[in-house]
Amino acid sequence: MDDYVDISTQEGFENDLTSEGFTLKLRFSETSFEITFTCVIFTIASFGCIGNLVTIGKIVHDPKYHTPTFAAIGVLALADFVSVTTLTFDAMTNFWKFLPSFSVVGDIVQLSSYFHLCLLSAVRYLITVYPLQSRQYLTATAVCLCSLTIWIVTVVAILGLRYTSKTLPEKNVVAIYLTVNVFMLLIVCSIMALLHVKKIRTLQNSLSVTEQSQRRMNIVVTVIIIIFVLYQLSIIAINITIIFLYQQFSAELYYHRVNIEYYYVFTGCINFSCNPYILFLSQFL
Repeated sequence: MDDYVDISTQEGFENDLTSEGFTLKLRFSETSFEITFTCVIFTIASFGCIGNLVTIGKIVHDPKYHTPTFAAIGVLALADFVSVTTLTFDAMTNFWKFLPSFSVVGDIVQLSSYFHLCLLSAVRYLITVYPLQSRQYLTATAVCLCSLTIWIVTVVAILGLRYTSKTLPEKNVVAIYLTVNVFMLLIVCSIMALLHVKKIRTLQNSLSVTEQSQRRMNIVVTVIIIIFVLYQLSIIAINITIIFLYQQFSAELYYHRVNIEYYYVFTGCINFSCNPYILFLSQFL
């Protein structure tokens, strides 16, 4: 939900839509800091794309991973792969000039990624708390159908929000996006935390689950939530600064707003790139 993250920050671009066609250019490539920042972001994004693609490929081609849990991980990896790709192109290049509606795709895939994160938490909760019922009703096919439903709902929600925003002043639109982002922060964190707490309480009564396994689960959920919160807070901070800039333009506030954008891009790439590696490294804790 970052449609208004890039507002008023395109001054570093040149007009690349010439008679010779579209030329893709990097957004941050002038100072040493910008070049370093660009290299770091593309490195993180590359590892994120590779990690998510490998996760998807492994789950699809290896029959032993055709389980509800790995199906949920696979559909999350797909959403994260598309999210980190769109975020990188939208924030780090002038691709928006070639396709102005590209930010709509970014909103859809990022919102879908949030819901898929909740889906993974729900699947793990159901398997742990209701194992017998889950074996009967919760299948990999059911998870994939839930994923398809999520994609449909997010497309309808974002397109509906966009259509509604067309008739409103830009200041009000930013306020709406701020409200939506705050709501998403609260709802995603609440769902993940509550389901995890209930799952851990159930596991504490199980002799087959060791303290080390519970600690691993706590670390995984905590890290994922922290990274998500940091990213979402950056979007909220940018929305707030834009609202203040509408009220009264300030060069200092604009400077801080641009600095927050660096933080936003960095945490966004981390957020959509880290899940495969967190889930993998957790096996060794």
